[in-house]
Amino acid sequence: MLGRSKATVVYSVSGRPSNPFARPVDRYAATLRSVIAALAGIAIVLAAVMGTWQWHQESARAAEQRATTTLVKAVTSTDAPITMSPRGSVRTTPMVEATWSWTAESRTQSIEVPSGTPAGTEKTIAVDADGNWAGPRVTTSDVVSGAVAAVLLTLAASALLLGMVWAMCARAVERRRQQYWDESIRRLFATYSR
Repeated sequence: MLGRSKATVVYSVSGRPSNPFARPVDRYAATLRSVIAALAGIAIVLAAVMGTWQWHQESARAAEQRATTTLVKAVTSTDAPITMSPRGSVRTTPMVEATWSWTAESRTQSIEVPSGTPAGTEKTIAVDADGNWAGPRVTTSDVVSGAVAAVLLTLAASALLLGMVWAMCARAVERRRQQYWDESIRRLFATYSR
């Protein structure tokens, strides 16, 4: 059969060309792709570890709050205002005065309630051993959202870092490719100039 056969570049499991006639720049590019893929895998594992760690932290905080606090019914004394944060967005949990019973006496303190809550609203709150408000209750949704936020933040940071590494690697491959072509052209002209 006449005609010239095309050399095919076959990639091995490692991502490197197994063709011995492959250009060095192709082998270099395949190595960099393998490194980027390995870093992406490490980033996914790191995100899972961070999410699990955050889940355990929030679960421990919720368990500690349940063990050291008591739930009581508090009644708000005033209407909750619709307050604005410094950036201009609506603050969803303003502080208002509320009253609750603790060991046969009445306590009045500021607690967090949803924005716009009218006066006289009954709300279940957690109080410490002295009967003081113990802060917002840590719910299961808080635990889940904390873990999800940790995973997403880790993935976003990893993606940004991998993007920077990818851009640097692409520039390095392009420089190698340009050097390869410059050297090939120089050798070609050196051959014909004899």
